[in-house]
Amino acid sequence: MMNKSKKAISLLMATALLGSTLAFAGCGDDKYKGDALTAGYDSTATVSSNGGFAVEKGEYVYFINGSENYTADNTYGEVEKASLKRISKTELKNGEFASAQTVVPSLFVAQNYDAGIFIYGDYVYYATPTTAKNVHGEIENSQLDFKRAKIDGTEAPEDYFFRATSNTTNYRFVEVDGNVYCLYEDSTAKALKSYSVATGETTTLVSGASSEFFFDKKDPTNPNVYYTMAVKYNVDSANATEATYNQVYCANATTTVSVDADKASYTVKIDGADYKTYDFDEKYLEEQEIDLSDYTAYPYVNLGKLVLDGVGSKSGNTQFNKDDKTASQEPQGYTYTVKRYENGGIYFQRSEAVGEGAKLYYLTDNRGDAWNTVTANDFATSDKVSLVALNETKASSTAYFEVKDGVHTYMYFDGSILKKATANADGTASEINLAFEVSGGTMYKTVGDYLYFYSAGTNGNNLQRINYQGTADKYNAILADDEYKPVKVEGIDWDSSWYKPEFVGDMLLYSNAQSYGSGTTAYHYVYATKLGTTAEIIARNEAYEAVNEYIDGYSENSELQSAMEYYFRTGERTLFDEVVALDADLFDSYQIDEFEKFVKKFAEGGEFAGKLEKNFFALVGKMTDADQEKVEEEWRNSLPKEDETDDTDDGMPGWAIALIIVGSLLVVGGVCAVIVVSQKKKAKKREEDRIVNKYKKETIDTTDDKTIDVYADDTAEEPAEEQAEEPVEAVEETVAEPTEETVAEPTEETAEAPEEKEE
Repeated sequence: MMNKSKKAISLLMATALLGSTLAFAGCGDDKYKGDALTAGYDSTATVSSNGGFAVEKGEYVYFINGSENYTADNTYGEVEKASLKRISKTELKNGEFASAQTVVPSLFVAQNYDAGIFIYGDYVYYATPTTAKNVHGEIENSQLDFKRAKIDGTEAPEDYFFRATSNTTNYRFVEVDGNVYCLYEDSTAKALKSYSVATGETTTLVSGASSEFFFDKKDPTNPNVYYTMAVKYNVDSANATEATYNQVYCANATTTVSVDADKASYTVKIDGADYKTYDFDEKYLEEQEIDLSDYTAYPYVNLGKLVLDGVGSKSGNTQFNKDDKTASQEPQGYTYTVKRYENGGIYFQRSEAVGEGAKLYYLTDNRGDAWNTVTANDFATSDKVSLVALNETKASSTAYFEVKDGVHTYMYFDGSILKKATANADGTASEINLAFEVSGGTMYKTVGDYLYFYSAGTNGNNLQRINYQGTADKYNAILADDEYKPVKVEGIDWDSSWYKPEFVGDMLLYSNAQSYGSGTTAYHYVYATKLGTTAEIIARNEAYEAVNEYIDGYSENSELQSAMEYYFRTGERTLFDEVVALDADLFDSYQIDEFEKFVKKFAEGGEFAGKLEKNFFALVGKMTDADQEKVEEEWRNSLPKEDETDDTDDGMPGWAIALIIVGSLLVVGGVCAVIVVSQKKKAKKREEDRIVNKYKKETIDTTDDKTIDVYADDTAEEPAEEQAEEPVEAVEETVAEPTEETVAEPTEETAEAPEEKEE
């Protein structure tokens, strides 16, 4: 319970914080500019790993500083958690994690975790919750503003490009010929749109798709998107009917359109040239009160390029077919199902009127200008289509696919067995077992010679890897070298609801899902760990496990265990020393001695020298002051505390209690005796608890004297109970407890943001 003096101090601190916040907010959001980050910055440096939460540009890594809720305050300049930071690769490699600098102090909390941040030239492109308010004065933070900011810190972000109504909007920023576009979905209309940063115009590429949109799964910067479209007869009439086949299309971010309202038509332009014109019944559209100058209101909206046409030789004619249908191999046509887009092409299935329809095929992006969308259905004669698997039993959506020199390989879990399958031309596969007894594994990705996968950990996911490039004999369960066995990176527990880990050289960045002390909360900041060779990982694992095994050896002594864990994970002993100073009875002499022995093991030359948890993985960037206070409180709560039982009314001020006691002493002398007895009872209770605790934690050595009765009550040997009266109030901890944030929310901008422009 906080006493009056601590409450007064907390109030003064909160008042000071409020004053400084208001003073800062008074400068105006649009006036804030961070420190210039020009030192070491190279505008022309190469960018890699766009998308996700970390991007490399030259000597720097730009990363999102942890996971935050989109409802958090997004006042520019005041955001720490989930802001954009940078750290040099040298600092990252040397473990100088606190050197990270803030680049963009806005919330990077868009909830599409297949996209993230993109850097092109001097700018980072991203999505952030809008700070605009509705008519009720409420911030519409479930909507996203798409914008960019200079990554050298010399300019505040520009105004937003456009606004999306959902925080989970699927998007990608891509660059084509020096121009940046944002591809994004409007899921309510099954629409795909492209926003041009150069022109400020938005083009609806597709509306009414019959499938989801397939962005490149491994390359977020790819401007191509695949999807399927249904084919309709008499689409511009009241008697529209759907055909029994469908078509596969590919849309590109750069595609444009021209509309001829007088003819109720629009022409698709790909690479500046006319690709296809769609004509509609002008009279019918006018009857439907459709604006003929707005092609997005037409009954069919598709600016994609036809890739595979499922039309049958006996199918009716439509304006959606490009090539001669009589060349079709199937009279009734085909129905295509796209499964994924990666490795430079699409994986798909095709159902037929007769025959099996479960085969998995692959079609490359490199099809050439002479590609015929109908004759391409003859897969037996096509060098652009390959058969990957006879069905999806093994080559399923959970498998990991690769293609090298035209040969497809996929890794998958068959129960607890990790397998590698190499596709044969006939759809069969040559398989080898990579590992056994892998529980609940999920594929992640390959980096170099290693396949990374994971399973559920304590609070999130762990991380495991294996060299998957060996021959079958390398994976003998008994004789296999460590290089060809799964190895788990000990201590890694990454947030399964955020972005997956990022690789920067031999460093791994991830969102930490660990909790602290007695708490169950994970604060999800970015942590870093070194990977290195398999031998290096194993050596670190053994060192990490050795410390934890030592702590586990005190499983019957939970208070001591908590103190050891606190020191191991923080490298600090402040809270432990505070507890001992507060009341020596909270830790007995045995526990104190064992704790001191534990701490000395981490000193130079000690058994655990250089093996604090921060030497295995550590925070990159900065935790907010509020979160630091919460973490400290959770560690404090994991350690023993004084008995806080108090018979007095918590709401009664100390001066009132004092007056009552003084008055009682003057009127009834016997009350003093009652208070003394009460305090003595509390002292006796603590002493009894200490004795019980002693029995639990001390081991009696009977080696030299077998006559010792280890079950005897030794309270008679304890010092006599002191007769001195204890103070009425117990000494309280000197570290201030965290207080609820009382800072008023800064006033949001009320200016109307620019309208989204639609071509």
